[in-house]
Amino acid sequence: MSSDRQSHWQKHYQEALLELDPAKLLERIDQACESIQRCMDLTLPNSNPAERQALEDALANLRALRREGAPPGFESIAR
Repeated sequence: MSSDRQSHWQKHYQEALLELDPAKLLERIDQACESIQRCMDLTLPNSNPAERQALEDALANLRALRREGAPPGFESIAR
């Protein structure tokens, strides 16, 4: 995985994890998920198992954050 792609998804991932404003949280999560998915799509044939696992773990953490951090009533439309 190229260093630029890795740092790009990690930056978005960290921004989502550290977001304290509930109004911005879901946007940050979506941005991070899209960045990670793009990275997975581009690196799938060439990725090593550790890189792939790091991307999958990050997506799982963002899904949990979306469930736990979503405002009341939002669960029904969360991805």
